[in-house]
Amino acid sequence: MKSSLLNMVLVLFGITAVAAFLVGLVNNVTKETIAQTEQRNKDLAKLEVLPEFEGDAEFEDKCCEIGDFKVNVTTVKAGDAVVGYAVEAPSITRGGYADRITLMVGFVEKDGATLINGIKVLKQSETPGLGANMTKEGNSLERSAVGKEPKSLKFAVSKEGGSFDALTGSTISSRAYANAVETAYAGYLWAKGELPSADVAKSGATKQEDTTSGATKCNNEESEAQKGEVKNE
Repeated sequence: MKSSLLNMVLVLFGITAVAAFLVGLVNNVTKETIAQTEQRNKDLAKLEVLPEFEGDAEFEDKCCEIGDFKVNVTTVKAGDAVVGYAVEAPSITRGGYADRITLMVGFVEKDGATLINGIKVLKQSETPGLGANMTKEGNSLERSAVGKEPKSLKFAVSKEGGSFDALTGSTISSRAYANAVETAYAGYLWAKGELPSADVAKSGATKQEDTTSGATKCNNEESEAQKGEVKNE
């Protein structure tokens, strides 16, 4: 075949088309596996932020929307006993340095008080060695909230009058972390029927005011139980 610009363009187009087809094929094959892995990791995170218990875990999920963001609240049970509540929530009013972050926050009820039992970072794109340190166990942000009553916390960094000790050199990331904890607390209050409106996009996550904006939507009025699917090991 005589070489020409047209021939080269056609060959290049053919190679590109085949490559795109193969990438799409691999994506379709692995998409379900990736989704299953992500869900498995989330289920494990729910157990990590709550106290240890014996037996299999039963998950009862409720979902609401705060502004344009989804907040998932999982009641974790072992038999008939409620172990606690695991809330998957993003930062809403505060973005991180690179992007919004998503946390799994565990709430337990003990002696008439609600406590934050644990926090797990599910998603973050912050700077390694700076904001990404929020993933390290026992970091200053985690210590500022775990073991505390959320109703007593001010969801801002300490230098701005808040309860959260910021990561060194990472004020923006720390603000987002505090806001994600606040969003999780709003989701917990909503699930407990203690927050008439969870529209916190502008007003603040723990401000308990009923509105008619319709910003809060329950995507799943009936809880969906997943019995015996995850073991506390």
